Amino acid sequence: MRFAEVFLRLGSGLVAWMLLYAWVLWLAALHALACGPDGDEMHRLLLGMAPLAVAAVFLLRVTCPLQEVHAILRWLALPLLLLIPFCLRSIWGVVRAVHLNSVAACSEMAPPVWQQLWSPLQLAILLFIAYMLVRSLRVKRFDTN
Repeated sequence: MRFAEVFLRLGSGLVAWMLLYAWVLWLAALHALACGPDGDEMHRLLLGMAPLAVAAVFLLRVTCPLQEVHAILRWLALPLLLLIPFCLRSIWGVVRAVHLNSVAACSEMAPPVWQQLWSPLQLAILLFIAYMLVRSLRVKRFDTN
């Protein structure tokens, strides 16, 4: 394997981990953040980052041909998995406001359509990412041919 390919695989894998960490940490901290001057800005940001997080979870496999590197990097999944209860708490806060109380996440108005879709989408993406992270923790030997 040439140096450029190794560098590209390692760089892509590290960027994927950074994207996942950003999305999960912001989602986990959402329940503790107060609504800012723009209101639901963090909710919109997390909704926009969700497709990037899904793409990033697929990018984690680019380091598979580098068995030693992949074996080290896969342990980065553990802190993310430990943050899942905090993410669920944030999602539950939006479910309670939008679906149970019929108010927007950061105001007393009726929730817009995107906020009604926010919590089911975030939950589905969180569960998918958790599944993929648990799957990445399994010890496997990869064929380098």
